[in-house]
Amino acid sequence: MLPAQDHNWGYMANEGFENDTIKSTVFFTGNWRNGVQFYDYNPLDNRSLYTLHPDDARHLGWSESQANRDFAVEEIIEAGINLINFSYWGLPGSDNWAYWSPMQSSTQSHSELFDATLDKDILIAPFIESFASTNQYEGFVFMDDFPGTTEDPAPQFIVLIEDLIERYLVNPTNPRWPEKWAKVYDQDGNERYLFSIIHVASNNAEITDNVFSAGFDLVADKVYENTGIRIGFALDILPPDNFAPGIFKATPTATGAFLSQQKSVLAIQCFIPEIWEGESDEQLLINWKAEFAKAWINTGIPFIHDLSSGYDAHIVFPSSPIYGNNELWRHLQDSLLKQLNVNGMAFNAWNGYTEGFAAVPTLQHGDTTYYWICNILKGDFCEQEPSSFSSNQKTEYRNILEIYPNPARDFLQIHSETEETVESVVLYSSCLEAVSVNRFKNTSGNNSIIIDLRHVPEGIYFISIETSTSIFIEKIILFHGPF
Repeated sequence: MLPAQDHNWGYMANEGFENDTIKSTVFFTGNWRNGVQFYDYNPLDNRSLYTLHPDDARHLGWSESQANRDFAVEEIIEAGINLINFSYWGLPGSDNWAYWSPMQSSTQSHSELFDATLDKDILIAPFIESFASTNQYEGFVFMDDFPGTTEDPAPQFIVLIEDLIERYLVNPTNPRWPEKWAKVYDQDGNERYLFSIIHVASNNAEITDNVFSAGFDLVADKVYENTGIRIGFALDILPPDNFAPGIFKATPTATGAFLSQQKSVLAIQCFIPEIWEGESDEQLLINWKAEFAKAWINTGIPFIHDLSSGYDAHIVFPSSPIYGNNELWRHLQDSLLKQLNVNGMAFNAWNGYTEGFAAVPTLQHGDTTYYWICNILKGDFCEQEPSSFSSNQKTEYRNILEIYPNPARDFLQIHSETEETVESVVLYSSCLEAVSVNRFKNTSGNNSIIIDLRHVPEGIYFISIETSTSIFIEKIILFHGPF
């Protein structure tokens, strides 16, 4: 075990994962809503609500076989994910899932997830959702329940937390399940079991920043008193001054200082916060997202930055904005991620077929999103250059070579300002595979060449340029649509 001072706030604490950066995804386990009963209730067939469709039926058939479950988890791991946030909709037998949910996320399927991750290099944590009332169980909305009172903090929320603790930590059916629940270091270096919460706000009109913030430690302390388990939270903070619900919504300037003092607050981990802007303009959304992220990063609370492939729920939420699922949106997120000093990354969501976001290969978008997220996660947030380039003779070349435009669309021009001649150009994908390029002399002669990239797929590449004396490396972004 590392000494306490080396336990980093907001980083993973499980054996074998100590101080690893969180790289998570929200994942819906369960019956794929094809009208066939697998769990507590016979779900209606809701496939007509999908706005994205996986191109491999195993992504849908979680409930049907252990082989399908192994396939799904292994593909998540292959992408570079080390933490699955499983969507949790209530107590056993309550079946509190929405009609539009892409999977019937039964508590039985959560147990199947724990089993499917045994002996695999990945951890699990619950992602607690709000849900409507049914005949079986009263509904739950976090902002209606939180923070409660000092004597009785968020009582419904605590019931849900203790249900999960009872099943997977205190009295698990499988004695190995506790090892799979993600633990994260708090600001004192202590290990806490992670709970992620969606839509964090309050409908208490009299609440203050201090009382709101203190509510998280009150809940964590009450749970510890009842169960002996230390827990902490990753918070999907709902932004103020837009369409997000909630009477009280935390701000980084007023609430951040109080939240940063709570031992149970492990990280800010938002879920597509830009959706509440009600915009479909990708550039406007990314500008808003940048300001939102930077403000929360400045509070000092660990910040797990969220990425999504886009949003399209025009069937189930006709009034919601539609954005992303294109190269521009991916490029804008890549650029933003390079600007931010983040502590982790969350991809939202792995299989949200009714809401138009999915990491898995789909009939609509092929494997573009899957490999985009792979490149980010395995490239250490787009900042790490390929190791095979480390021994190259790299110098400050911007006064020697001009490489433009970058981002490139169809052609890339390289111009030497000296007598050096560009002798060869090799384009590498992020997986270090060489990509053939068509190169020809510029009609103006001299030391300029034009690279024809019209046949090269869109993406992030490293271009290796060899002159008569040196080798230079530059990262370029290529997409073929309009800027």
